[in-house]
Amino acid sequence: MYFQKNTQFERKLYEDGIKYIAGIDEVGRGPLAGPFVVGAVILDLNKIFSIKLDEWETTNNDVKQVPLFPYTQIKDSKKISANKRDRLADFIRKEAISYSITTFSPREVDRLGISALTQQAFYTVIQKLAHKPQFILTDTFEIGKITKTHQVNLVNGEDNSISIAAASIVAKVYRDNIMVDMHKKYPNYGFDRHKGYGTKAHIEALYKFGPCEIHRRSFNPVKTLIGR
Repeated sequence: MYFQKNTQFERKLYEDGIKYIAGIDEVGRGPLAGPFVVGAVILDLNKIFSIKLDEWETTNNDVKQVPLFPYTQIKDSKKISANKRDRLADFIRKEAISYSITTFSPREVDRLGISALTQQAFYTVIQKLAHKPQFILTDTFEIGKITKTHQVNLVNGEDNSISIAAASIVAKVYRDNIMVDMHKKYPNYGFDRHKGYGTKAHIEALYKFGPCEIHRRSFNPVKTLIGR
C-alpha cells in the first residue's frame, strides 16, 4: 500500500507498536502582538494506515487521481489557504483520538521570555491531552521534561510529519480566530490581516497609535516605543 511522504515517521513508529503519537507545534512565537499558542494532536493511525490513498475517480470521461481522503491534504499550515485550514482544523478536531491547545497571553510572554515559555507550553499541552501519548514528535524543539527516548525533534517537522502538521493547523486556526476578534476591539492595527506579525502596515500603525493592550512589551519596536 502507498503511504504519503509525511506519514513515514508515524508509520515506522506504528510498525514498532506505537499507535498514540502526539504531534506538537506552536504558532505566535515571533509576532509583536497577541498570544502564544501551542497545539497537540494524536491522529488515528489505525484509520490512516488502513485506507488506500491511490484511488481513482472518473469525471466527464476523464480519469484523474483526486484527493478523496482529507488526510492527504494535511500539511504545513502556512502552505494552506485560510479556508482550507478552517475545514481541515474542523476535520482534525473531529477525527483525532485526542487534541489539546494551550494559550499564553502577551503579558506571560513578556514575563517568562519566549524560550522558557515555549518549554512550559509544550509540556503543558501534552498534559492536557485526554489520551496519554506513547511518543512525541515536534518541529525541531526538544522538550526538556520528556525523555529523549520518547521524542523526536524533526527538522522541517510540518513537512515531514502529518501529526506535527495537524497540530500546526489546529493551533494556527485557533490563534488566527483570536486575532480576528482582537481586530474588533483594536481596529487601528489590522490584526485581522497580519495577525500581530511585524508587517510594514503594523509597524506604521504602532508608530501612529502607540502600543495597545495586546502588544508584547518585551519585543521591539514595542519596547522602544514604550520607553521613549
